Parts: sequence; structure tokens; C-alpha cells
Amino acid sequence: MNILQRYIQQFNFEETLMVLITKGIKLLILLIIFLLSKKIINFLFKHTVGRSLAWTIQTPARQKTIERLLHNCMNYVLYFFLVYCLLSILGVPVSSLLAGAGIAGVAIGMGAQGFLSDVINGFFILFERQLDVGDEVILTNGPITVSGKVVSVGIRTTQLRSDDQALHFVPNRNITVVSNFSRTE
Repeated sequence: MNILQRYIQQFNFEETLMVLITKGIKLLILLIIFLLSKKIINFLFKHTVGRSLAWTIQTPARQKTIERLLHNCMNYVLYFFLVYCLLSILGVPVSSLLAGAGIAGVAIGMGAQGFLSDVINGFFILFERQLDVGDEVILTNGPITVSGKVVSVGIRTTQLRSDDQALHFVPNRNITVVSNFSRTE
């Protein structure tokens, strides 16, 4: 009990309250800046990338696929910077975390072989143009088949909307055969 009383006597409530208020205001300002930046960047992205892709010789489905992929990458970068700034404001040593993340990344990479396989297969699906948003397809992996209209093609998963309106998330590593009914080539 005596130790607790000495700690309370030495504790500076005013300084602690000022630190909490200051960090709270910084976090609020960061959140406002992030939300405004996200809206502005999304607007600029839609009007620059969307219009740029319209001038390419790609099919509309392929344009939509590329646009969604680039938009997702942009969002990942924005959220990375948000987390970085949040941790900096909270006083977490971010540079030490990033150095440790490099070492941990190797260890996690060993355990995340499925994820890496999804990403590699996702790149091949996108670059080989096996399927695009809006295509009617059947995806096969051994005895398992999923059919429907492609809603989204991502680096990790492909989303299909089946005839019964169910949304299927298919990991790209599980796609071994693609039967595309929307292609004439």
C-alpha cells in the first residue's frame, strides 16, 4: 500500500493529461488528413487512371480488372502510411519495427507459402489474361468446380458470382483449369 501511495504522489497528472490531449489531437488531425487525402486521391485516380485506360486497346473488362488492381495497390500504400504515422504519433519506434519486420518477413515467408503461391498465380492469371471482370467462367481444381461471372480478379483471390447469386472467393493457387466462355479467341 505504501508503494502505491508513493507512486501516486510522484505521478504528474497534469503532464500526463497534456500528453494524452496532445496525442489525441494529433491522431484526430491525422485521421482527418487521411480521410481527405483518400477522397482526393480516389477522385484523381478515377479521373486519371480510368480515363487513361479508356484510351488503351484493352477490352473494357480488362480495363476494369487493371483499374481495380491498381486501386487496391494504391489503398494498400495509403493504409501503410496511415499505420506508420499512427505508430509514430503513439511513440512506437517504427524504424526498429521495420528492421525487425525484415527478419520476421523471412520467417513468415517460410510459413506463408500458400499466400505466396496465391500471389504468383494471381500475377500469371492477370498477365496471361486468363480471365477478366465480367467473364463467364468455370474454375476447376481436381473434382472441385466453381462457375459464375467474374466479379473481381485480385492478386490473392478471384471472386465469382454464381447463378444462385452466391459470391465465391477462390484462392488463386486453387485455380488449375480456367474454362472461359466469354472469349472468342
